[in-house]
Amino acid sequence: MDASPGYWTFALLDMCGVVGFAVAGVRSVKRGDTAQHRRHMLVAAALVALFVLSYLVKLVVLGREDRTSWGLFSIWVLRVHELCVFTMIAAGAIAGARALRLRRSRNFTRRPEDPLAPVGSVRWHRGAGRTAVVAAGIGLLLAFFVLAGMYRRAGLF
Repeated sequence: MDASPGYWTFALLDMCGVVGFAVAGVRSVKRGDTAQHRRHMLVAAALVALFVLSYLVKLVVLGREDRTSWGLFSIWVLRVHELCVFTMIAAGAIAGARALRLRRSRNFTRRPEDPLAPVGSVRWHRGAGRTAVVAAGIGLLLAFFVLAGMYRRAGLF
């Protein structure tokens, strides 16, 4: 049996964690709990880093998937999924970089003696964060289809 479906099952569970923590982070910040928001987003980022590291190991140990038996639809679903993952990583990196500028501001600390963050930084952080969370959600949905196709081709269902 091909080990790739097993690896990609792990990757799907990892992405479920990424989306779960990101959604929890969004909910935290909407409640005004910026410290909890930060913790949730850092866990989500750590799960993304875990995936990237595991993928590099997977390439060395298992190599790339043989897509010669994949149909055109499956390839397109995979490509859109990969685009969503790339968007999630890029937008998440932008949101994280902007968050570094916000961490000593009243917007994060909630202390009146701290300065307000520049509106542009807040807007960029929020927009990039939303983009990352939406891309992660769509990417997760598409990952189910990609994995189901892998299982089907492997004769697992």
